[in-house]
Amino acid sequence: MLICGQVNPPPAQGGLSYNGVYFGEKDNFEEKAKTLKGLPLQLEHDSEVCVGNVLSGWVDKSSGAMWALAEIKTDRMTGALTAAAIDKGKFSEFSLAYKAKMDKNPFTGKINVGNKRIHELSIVKKGARDGCRIICRERPTKIIYKN
Repeated sequence: MLICGQVNPPPAQGGLSYNGVYFGEKDNFEEKAKTLKGLPLQLEHDSEVCVGNVLSGWVDKSSGAMWALAEIKTDRMTGALTAAAIDKGKFSEFSLAYKAKMDKNPFTGKINVGNKRIHELSIVKKGARDGCRIICRERPTKIIYKN
């Protein structure tokens, strides 16, 4: 099953409310999107439940949001169950997981965040960021049996 959707909203702008943890205007969003290809597709960030992988990532030029195309491996039980849950609307959003180096500036008390590295994409019931949802899904129309 192929699924596609927004996986991260447009980069946060550097205002007073921005704390640096989310992707911001200083992060190379185009380059981060390219790193999505080949990442594991998990269910609810559970590393024990890998249901597929990311085929491609890109940035929508009009909105600035990051998008992904992923494949759920329905020939495995966990993938087949996940695909069925998506079809029934039980899982409808994405959650992007990344690691970052964080330290506190001893003079200002502000948290410095850098070296953000995406390490997986998850299918979730409810994502942490608004708009990160599965927009379309496509099941193969032809089943091929291997001997």
